[in-house]
Amino acid sequence: MKKILIVMLSLLLGITAVDAQKKADKKAVKKSETVTFVTDLDCENCAKKVLDVIPFKKGVKDVVVDVPTKTVKVTYDPRKTTEAALVESLAKIDVHVVGDKATDCAKGGCTDGACEGHNHAGHKH
Repeated sequence: MKKILIVMLSLLLGITAVDAQKKADKKAVKKSETVTFVTDLDCENCAKKVLDVIPFKKGVKDVVVDVPTKTVKVTYDPRKTTEAALVESLAKIDVHVVGDKATDCAKGGCTDGACEGHNHAGHKH
């Protein structure tokens, strides 16, 4: 009888330990990531377009647009969306993510005129 009680107690402790490990693994999953995109936006109207659309995309938790540095900072749930999907959503509203060179341009380091901005003929300011 004593052996049965010890075996039952051992099983109970083992099951509890496994359950606790599963819960710890679930908590370890990243619930949000933040990415900063350097874009071609250069006016408040463009920033407004971003703020009217991107916060409502699935998985997006926060959006910060900085026109002087041409950056869009997005905090999102990686289980619900991806960086690629966010870039695509920005492109649909005519805000394009630019390459690494634009990082220097956004900081005022552009020397070849490649970061002049986008064509304003299609919208009003």
